[in-house]
Amino acid sequence: MEVTILKPRSLKTSIELHGVLASSEKAVIKVEFAAPVLAILAEEGEQISRGQPLLRLDTSKMALQFQQVEHLREQSQADLESARLKLSRLRALASSNVIPAQQLDDARLNHKSTAARVKELESRLQMIRRDIDKQVVKSPMDAIVGTHHVEVGESTVAYQALITLHSVRTMQVSVYVSEEQLPFVRVGNAAWVKTVLGEIDSAIHSISAAADPRTGNYELRLLLENRDSRLKPGMTAEVLLQAIQFQDQLVIPDTALVAWEGRHVVFIANGNTAERRNVELSIASDDHLIVTSGLSQGEWLITKGARQVTEGSLIELSTGSPQ
Repeated sequence: MEVTILKPRSLKTSIELHGVLASSEKAVIKVEFAAPVLAILAEEGEQISRGQPLLRLDTSKMALQFQQVEHLREQSQADLESARLKLSRLRALASSNVIPAQQLDDARLNHKSTAARVKELESRLQMIRRDIDKQVVKSPMDAIVGTHHVEVGESTVAYQALITLHSVRTMQVSVYVSEEQLPFVRVGNAAWVKTVLGEIDSAIHSISAAADPRTGNYELRLLLENRDSRLKPGMTAEVLLQAIQFQDQLVIPDTALVAWEGRHVVFIANGNTAERRNVELSIASDDHLIVTSGLSQGEWLITKGARQVTEGSLIELSTGSPQ
């Protein structure tokens, strides 16, 4: 039977996790106006390029509205020119005290309001022209078409989703670590990701600020370059967080661990007597484990022969001595 005194030590290990690939970026396509959908030009799941048409909208009513507003603007511009000439004439008369000041003030107000009307109509024309130019809605990026939120024949609603796109240039994989593991992972930690298409080097890109309320675990996100666009959302991935350094931990060999009544226990040497302890364990590294509770620095742990003793057994020690 062998024992060892428990001292804090460092442990370098890897953590193996499993996750699912997802797009690292998505775009929700919207328009700022209502118009009937004439055609959907990209199917769900289709891979598309930046600038590729997605939808064709019926903008014929907008074209008619543009003509009507254009006519009103021409009339207002004519009214503005008349108001300008009248104001100029009245200014000359007012300088000779031929007309009352109120008449000149009324002319100034009419000129100002007519100019404002022209400006407002020009703004409306710009907005209508912008919407007409969006008769064909195009993709803002290289992507995979996700969900269609509208069908042919339906009308768009301003600022409501029409199509969801998922970026294909970069994928992400989310994995989860426990509260005990969290202190030992850092943004930038190297990782190795394996999918059905092969192995990819990566690193931890972000760590969630709060635990998942359902599981109590924390999300780690890793980004994967997808230059050939072969990686797809929904693919499974094995993630190995590499060279994680654990400082000042109580580390025990797995040979010290005993299963007892459905729990993990170990035995310490209390003099020449074996004493059973319930322990809570965290990270495993090959044949070693980190103990989070149940043991203290300076205690003598039975590392070999623990399965041959029970609570209160007399023991003979071959390595070290607790006395």
